Amino acid sequence: MKKLLLAVLFLPTIFACEAIWNNGPTQLLRDIFSITKTEGVDDLSTATKQSNSRWLRPKGSELWEIYSILDDSQRTKLTKKIKQSALAKAKMPTKKHYDVVVVLGATTGQVKTRIDFLVRLAERGITFDKVYLFGSTRDLNTGPELDRQMAAILKAQNINATEMAMLEYLWQQAVKPESLQALPVVSFQSGQHPDGTRANMVDILKVMINSIDNIKGKNVLFISNNPHICFQDAVVKRVLSPYGVFIETVGDAMSKESMENVLDMTARCLTNIQQRE
Repeated sequence: MKKLLLAVLFLPTIFACEAIWNNGPTQLLRDIFSITKTEGVDDLSTATKQSNSRWLRPKGSELWEIYSILDDSQRTKLTKKIKQSALAKAKMPTKKHYDVVVVLGATTGQVKTRIDFLVRLAERGITFDKVYLFGSTRDLNTGPELDRQMAAILKAQNINATEMAMLEYLWQQAVKPESLQALPVVSFQSGQHPDGTRANMVDILKVMINSIDNIKGKNVLFISNNPHICFQDAVVKRVLSPYGVFIETVGDAMSKESMENVLDMTARCLTNIQQRE
């Protein structure tokens, strides 16, 4: 049974940024453009411009904040299409060993999902040499309910309630197999921008690049969860590919997520693919 699980685990999949654009628009992207009545899907530059002008979440708003840009018919059609697509399914790794595994920061609920996913990979025989934790100084008190609950837990222990502290705390508290317990763990954190906006994934990747010699030519596995895998894979490949890093971004299946967030992630995925090309 274990051999069968591993065989399934390593089947080749195209669920990352290639799910949206793979030497041209995928059928999934064509369907998204059709449902949202957006034109210009065939050209990457036009598709990026059109999606960014229509789908990006309002400036200053966060993923957990609710807004609407779809009518009922569009929402129903898009939900059905997305749930059957690569943007909703779990994405598994293709190798048995990676030099580095990176747990990407997010809200408390998503970080728990990502750590649990990594634990399952280790239990299935995937091995790693190091663990990197990516976080920011975002104040958990400004986040959704689980973030605020975590902020209270950290405050009771005299720990600053930041995303980075939450990630480190959840990693320490997670029930992990021996293969993960013994690994060295390195945290990479970025602070807010001069205008007060929080750090993004690119900011934290730039912090890591300061020690890029440690991963040049290495296999690096990024742990996310859908529908974020496509966008985050495109970001990582844009920033790190020049350094000869083999990159995979994987993660658990989509749970509860608004279709607006799916569209936002699709637009950001296209942006990073275009910038890479």
